[in-house]
Amino acid sequence: MNQSSTKTADVRKQETLLTTAQPTAECRLRNDRQSYFAITRALVQAQFVLADGVLSQRLWQEVADRDMEVGRILNLLYGCWFQDDETEMTALDDAFLALHVS
Repeated sequence: MNQSSTKTADVRKQETLLTTAQPTAECRLRNDRQSYFAITRALVQAQFVLADGVLSQRLWQEVADRDMEVGRILNLLYGCWFQDDETEMTALDDAFLALHVS
């Protein structure tokens, strides 16, 4: 096998791994949660720190466009004092999500 065909085989193997890899539920939850945390923090900055109505409206439109759950964001906005505290946000989000599971 020559060097060119070895590289081609390696590339195919990598492509196969990339196309067949399925994200786990835990990974999806973590990514989903980070999206909610990021938009919540942006809303805190826009609404409470900057009092920027235009930016707030744009962010809420992004929430709608991405079909994010408004109740979950409101829970994160008003349910904890410090949205930069990852542990507090995670605990609050877990409690909110548990309400929908049971």
